[in-house]
Amino acid sequence: MTCGLWLAQRRLVAAVVGARGEARRIIRAALTDEARFGLVEYLAAVGADVVATEALVRIELTPSQATRRGLVVWTVSDGLVAALLGASAIRDAGRAAALLARLPSFPLLRSSLRRLAAPDGRQLPLL
Repeated sequence: MTCGLWLAQRRLVAAVVGARGEARRIIRAALTDEARFGLVEYLAAVGADVVATEALVRIELTPSQATRRGLVVWTVSDGLVAALLGASAIRDAGRAAALLARLPSFPLLRSSLRRLAAPDGRQLPLL
């Protein structure tokens, strides 16, 4: 299972897809600490890999929290995602998250994913 994360207005959208690319669930989480924690715990319970854009990783704590929880988090360049969304005419946040979740299943696009390194356990996070 994989999960694509997309930041929409006033919420974080997560699309969970199965091993064959079938849509399983779309989760819209509020931008609160409790909602983020619940989302990461749900993803850990189902054992999903997470795919997020590089911009989202820079501004949102959820991907780094997922790596601390032991999940595999993949990042993809913003330019590639913008090109894919533009070519497929996707404007909806749920569909954009589902597109991100399906990227690891395409061999040509899998090479553009980079694994997010887990933070050093010897340092305390500031936020």
